[in-house]
Amino acid sequence: MPTRPAFHGAYLLDIGVAVALYSFNMVDTVSDYLSEKIGEYRILAAPLERASQEMAYAHSLLRARVETEIADHVPALGALADILEVSILDMLLAQDRSEFLRDAMSHAGLSTEDVMQQLRALSPPSSDELTALGLEQ
Repeated sequence: MPTRPAFHGAYLLDIGVAVALYSFNMVDTVSDYLSEKIGEYRILAAPLERASQEMAYAHSLLRARVETEIADHVPALGALADILEVSILDMLLAQDRSEFLRDAMSHAGLSTEDVMQQLRALSPPSSDELTALGLEQ
């Protein structure tokens, strides 16, 4: 009585290779396959990249609008941002505003007295504004 060969891992490997070869043969060459996959990726990624660009643009518009509104409402803050050449939102969102201001003044090569003198010349701040800015008198 003939015996059936045992079901070995090699047999599974042969089936896997045959399936891989069959699907590979559907595309003529590796180059064609890769070109097809890159084309698929580009088609699927294009709307995502477009949405990402639109979100970045909308974010920049929002940021500009909020900074303009803040500068209009608190002119000393706008003046300070101009003097230090920093973003109002970056200043306000900094975890440690005092450290942010010290770093900005250091980068600009200005002392606290220099900044206060320029602030008073551009837009005399109220004591309330100075406290909000972290530049108490």
